[in-house]
Amino acid sequence: MEKKVSVIIPFYSGVDWLSEAVQSVLDQTYDNFEIIVVNDGSGEDVTSFLNQYGDKIIYRYKENGGAATARNLAMRIATGDYLAFLDSDDIWLPTKTEKQIAFMEEIGALWSHTGFYYWTPETDKLKRIDNSCDYGSIYEKTFISIKIATPSVVIHQKVIQEYPEIDFPVELRKGQDTAFFRSLSNYYKIALIEEPLVKVRMRGSNSNTLAIVRFNLRADSYPAIKSDPTVPKDVKRIRYIYYVYGKIFGKTSNKFKEFIAKCFWTLPYTMERLYVRRFVRKNKQDELFIKRDPNIVKV
Repeated sequence: MEKKVSVIIPFYSGVDWLSEAVQSVLDQTYDNFEIIVVNDGSGEDVTSFLNQYGDKIIYRYKENGGAATARNLAMRIATGDYLAFLDSDDIWLPTKTEKQIAFMEEIGALWSHTGFYYWTPETDKLKRIDNSCDYGSIYEKTFISIKIATPSVVIHQKVIQEYPEIDFPVELRKGQDTAFFRSLSNYYKIALIEEPLVKVRMRGSNSNTLAIVRFNLRADSYPAIKSDPTVPKDVKRIRYIYYVYGKIFGKTSNKFKEFIAKCFWTLPYTMERLYVRRFVRKNKQDELFIKRDPNIVKV
């Protein structure tokens, strides 16, 4: 019998996209789901959505508190053997669940993710993201560079039962997902299906491509990690550079500041790349935890 999968979908805006997301679950080649949609205080009219999908989902409404609070609520009420995450504007490809659960069952992995695309629906353009090195022991790597799409993640219910304190930190405005993954990776190795099985919707301009924004995202974590003995010294050095840059450039941006910031980006970026190379070599010890995509030829 297929293991039951609880699909956790936080919702705040874009009810038409929510319908597409839920439909992508119903269109899976896997059958045993409970779909939990948590409305995080949205002001949109969801009547039509509930008329169409209400008998196929578990629906909860709560006052607005952010996606982390919505996901945490859903995790508490989920009854599945596995918990899977899907953002309300993203799409699962049809074989995702079947392939992912089968692989986890085969190797005994307690959490996993898959390859994914950045998707521009207006043109149906797909950009494949290379996360082929993000498997096995990734705890240290989460402090530097990790490519895990939240809608590709599945975890075994046993993880939440053993460590109920692991959740999405509601106190963080950004980086909640990475903090959640870091907590998981401190206890368990992550498995990866290299094949892209998720489409992550791109909408508007991506502020995370701006150097000053990236400085501050990394800088904000430095005060919390500088005295943490579990964080490697090299990570602290790199984050300290970002911390200094964040103080220099501040939070606001203009074209001139952004140009200068991109020039300054070279030093910590190079240090990050050199640091990440260690994990490429280390991952060879964790080959059990990756299922290679046969359509990709490695050079």
